[in-house]
Amino acid sequence: MHRKKWIVLSLVFIQMLAPVSISADTLESLNQKEVTLQQQSQAISSQVQAALEEVNQTYRAVEALKNDVAQNEALIASTQAEIVETNETIKKRKEIAAKRLRNLQVSSIGENKLFYLLQTSNLQELVSGLYAMSVMQNAEKETVQTLEEATLKLEELERTAQVAQAELVNDQQTLQIKADALDDQVAALKVQLAGNQAALAEIAQSKEVETARLAAEKERQKLAEEEAKKAAEKAAKEAEKQPATQEQVTTPQPEVSQPETSPSTPPVVETPAPSTGKTLYVQATAYSYKEVGSSFYTALGVDLRQNSQVIAVDPSVIPLGSVVEVEGYGIALAADTGGAIKGNIIDVHLNSVDACKQWGRKFNVKVTILE
Repeated sequence: MHRKKWIVLSLVFIQMLAPVSISADTLESLNQKEVTLQQQSQAISSQVQAALEEVNQTYRAVEALKNDVAQNEALIASTQAEIVETNETIKKRKEIAAKRLRNLQVSSIGENKLFYLLQTSNLQELVSGLYAMSVMQNAEKETVQTLEEATLKLEELERTAQVAQAELVNDQQTLQIKADALDDQVAALKVQLAGNQAALAEIAQSKEVETARLAAEKERQKLAEEEAKKAAEKAAKEAEKQPATQEQVTTPQPEVSQPETSPSTPPVVETPAPSTGKTLYVQATAYSYKEVGSSFYTALGVDLRQNSQVIAVDPSVIPLGSVVEVEGYGIALAADTGGAIKGNIIDVHLNSVDACKQWGRKFNVKVTILE
């Protein structure tokens, strides 16, 4: 009776260590997280699309400003060239006017034409000569004035173009800064979207694991119910075969009722009860569920991702379900087995492969089996 009571208590302890997440609620939670992430991803995708459209519009505006800047630069260059050309023309016209005036005043033989005109007795010839000189001088003067006015207009056009050029360059720089900021925004959104996609992939994987775990839990519950039913039938048959004292009638009750109150525990395993405070010395190695090809679940169905303080044992030496204290490791549950774990050998579970390497192989490690 004491042996069976210890088995039941061990199974209850295992049930306490088992992860609470093994339930339909956990799967529902994963589904909710998946829906939330999908909605976030859709929102981020919309933000990326809107940002890309704004980026395209900004770059189109930048390109248009670049064209305007180039055209304005060409206008400034052509205006400056016209100013230079006009100044050269003015210079040449002034030189021609001066030369003509000299020709009017001095003949080829050195006579002063003005003096000649004043000495002429022909008034008509005097008036005509003076008029001709005046017309020529006025014409040259008007030509020079026209060219100077053209120069002033060109210079004003150049100043206007220079101001416009400065504004265009400033606008171009402002738009370029905006475009760069939008590029950074798009990049950040893409990183966030990639993170969401990775999280969705992880959730999908977790859902597969959770679904398989729920199926295994259902199967374990079914087996536990069958074992409970068989135990009840066996107890009933034994009660019919021999008269039962009050103590014999009451003691089997925990054996039958316990699996019903704890249907999610593994089937009851008939193993020898550990002695109180039994101590032995073993060789201890280490393993991790993160090793390639390793499973998340132990022989007793403990999820190592949730409850990692577990050791693998030879059930003939340390019964499965025992609570033990391992020197240098701490309190642990004997919940796993292994092909190489025979005799006084245990395998302590650690959360990383590096930790397993650091543990190595230890000899004469003290193990105490606790109640």
